[in-house]
Amino acid sequence: MYSGVVILVTTNRSTLSLRIIAAILVIAALAVGREFFMPIALALCFHALLRPVVRLLEGLGLPTALGASVVVLSVLGLLVVGGFALSGPVSNFVDRAPESVTKARTKLRTMGRPFQRVSEAASGNAPAPPPSGGQAHAPQPTPPAPPAPAPAPAAGPPVPSFVTVLLGSATALVAGFVEVLLLLFLMLAAGNLLFRKLVKVVPGPDEKRTVSDVFHETESIVSRYIVVTALINIGQGIAVAIAMWLIGMPDPLMWGLLTFVLEFIPYLGGAINVGLLLITGFTVFSGVGKVLLAPGLYLVITTLQNNVVSPYAYGNRLKLSPLAVMICAMFWWFVWGIPGVFLAIPIAATLKVLGDQVPRFGAMAELLGE
Repeated sequence: MYSGVVILVTTNRSTLSLRIIAAILVIAALAVGREFFMPIALALCFHALLRPVVRLLEGLGLPTALGASVVVLSVLGLLVVGGFALSGPVSNFVDRAPESVTKARTKLRTMGRPFQRVSEAASGNAPAPPPSGGQAHAPQPTPPAPPAPAPAPAAGPPVPSFVTVLLGSATALVAGFVEVLLLLFLMLAAGNLLFRKLVKVVPGPDEKRTVSDVFHETESIVSRYIVVTALINIGQGIAVAIAMWLIGMPDPLMWGLLTFVLEFIPYLGGAINVGLLLITGFTVFSGVGKVLLAPGLYLVITTLQNNVVSPYAYGNRLKLSPLAVMICAMFWWFVWGIPGVFLAIPIAATLKVLGDQVPRFGAMAELLGE
């Protein structure tokens, strides 16, 4: 009996070790193969959003491939229009970025001098007071002769400028965007073929029914999440644009559009917007109160949106723990960067649905749920 218990414990430990090793290998594969997995995940996410639209066009008599072409071209047209609307203000902001950062550093250094003096006085490193008028001044030492100028170092390879790095990132972004669009078109043009093949390879009628339920519920939740988030972001972008216009921040339309785009990225998008508002505030305004006014208003609007609008808008369909969402965002940021943060909530919602439908994954649903 004792030997049986030892064998059982050893087997359980071996199973746990194998699961940990498998999880580490999966994470490593996702990180190393991000250029392969990330476009597929993005295309699947947008497929869940746009498949109902293609299905509606099919009901109107359009062939599936033609409906997919109309939807993808419409999305591309909206993105091009939005890009042109943002191109002018963003180009001006990028041109002013080095000067804005320099001004922000100078003002921060000036604002930090009182705190530096207090710190020096507390640590005993404050400079000695100047001697009084009745005391003899110590003779000033003769300044040493300036050293001979060193020979100029040999010119090294040119350092890439900010614009060069930005253009390189933009090129990679456009290439990835085209790849996602092609995958999305092929998935939409295939209609229900992907779903039928997925159900066909699953053995057993109960498993087929479970796969069908998971697929349809995931599609519904992900599409609803993206649509509701887009509507919320539109309202938040309008509110931010009006607030920036009222306080005299330049390019209020740009801040509204940036809010709409960046709020699709949980946590990270808001942090980026606050940082950009701070840098611009240091450039535009002189007083500390006015500098902090723009990010403060943005944080007030975001807090109201997160605590008042979002719970009512999302309803009971998307019941995810805020802590779980934060951990998922950090994990997918580590694995896939900014696109991973955008996909964090759809992936978490998919895993939650899988855990609700499949009993052996129930622990995962419990951890992700509220």
